[in-house]
Amino acid sequence: MTRRLASLILCGGVAVLGSACATKSFVQKQVSATESKLTQQMTATETNLAERAALQETKLRETADRAGESRQAIDVADQRLNGLDLRVGDVSARARSAETRADLATGSARDVEARLSQRLASRNRHRLLDTKVVYFDSGQTEIRSQDVNELEDVAKALTADPNAILELQGFADSRGSDRYNRELARERVEAVMRYLVQRHGIELRQLRAITMGKVALGAGEKASPEALAKARRVDIRLLAPWSSWEDALSQNDPTAPEETATVIPAQPGPATISALPVQEPMQPSPAARIDAPATVRLPELLKTITPQDLGGGG
Repeated sequence: MTRRLASLILCGGVAVLGSACATKSFVQKQVSATESKLTQQMTATETNLAERAALQETKLRETADRAGESRQAIDVADQRLNGLDLRVGDVSARARSAETRADLATGSARDVEARLSQRLASRNRHRLLDTKVVYFDSGQTEIRSQDVNELEDVAKALTADPNAILELQGFADSRGSDRYNRELARERVEAVMRYLVQRHGIELRQLRAITMGKVALGAGEKASPEALAKARRVDIRLLAPWSSWEDALSQNDPTAPEETATVIPAQPGPATISALPVQEPMQPSPAARIDAPATVRLPELLKTITPQDLGGGG
């Protein structure tokens, strides 16, 4: 009985061990299959992740490249903007400089116009520059050698300023008839005029002559040889247009203040706005060329002015 029980127990143990071995093998197979599936899934997942990572890395690189290109474009744009700022600043400075030069040119043009208007208004005013006297022997009309220097100085002044004029007044002493003395005084004035015209080519329009006749003696004055000698003369008065005198004064001393002077009414005759002595035409400065409409009108206006417009004759 005991043996059977032991046999049964032994058989049951063997059966259990056999089934246990069969279960372990099954389990191992199942585990191996699961591990294989998991390995395949992990490999596929890793491959997918690697592909995604590579794709993302490629996109990131492309984004970084585009960002670098954008940064370069921004730098180039900044450089262009800086260049434009510099150009705008330069243009603004040039515009301000041009505006300043235009203002100066406008002011100069206005000053020239004002001076021109003043000269036109003063075209008939003359200033006495010098006086000289040429004496003659009794009953004679020939110019004496000792008076030639006086006429030479006068001729130089007339040549230097074609607008200057010479007033000649002829006298005779108190002896003789009035008609004789008037004729003698006239011939003396004509002798001075012939000398200036023939010797120095002075134009007749610059000479104005008048015969004064004899010089009457004053009350209680005796006809002494000295008094008679002083009466036999031609008085010479050198006159220049007021504008010519002003130009000569400013040319000699630009800083000198304007002097007061006696204005001598001009006799009918030529008068222009040229200077004493004759000056070269002034060239406009670079600053004056900017305001072309103002600076061009004046020379054109001056070209249209004739001696007849200024009150002179031929």
